[in-house]
Amino acid sequence: MIVVAVKYMVNEGFRNEVLEMAKEAVSETRKEKGNIEYTVYPSLENEQEIFVFEVWESMEHLQAHIKSPHMVKFAEARKPFVVEGSYKLSLYKSEPMSL
Repeated sequence: MIVVAVKYMVNEGFRNEVLEMAKEAVSETRKEKGNIEYTVYPSLENEQEIFVFEVWESMEHLQAHIKSPHMVKFAEARKPFVVEGSYKLSLYKSEPMSL
């Protein structure tokens, strides 16, 4: 499995607009083949910060997701509201651990 953690900042006063735009992206992403989890979390500590947590069956599923029409649309729509240089994406490979 592939775990994705994304954190970005939105321009002051625009968090609700971005979260509203994200609703369709979340709904459509959860229907995608290979998606295990996709959730958007607004920060409790910083009004401008948004965190996204995703889990995918494979890197191929994640790559298809990035190119999907609803994500291309969402990425373009939110672009004017995202603070330049604030978008941080981290990828992790999830493997069972034996204890």
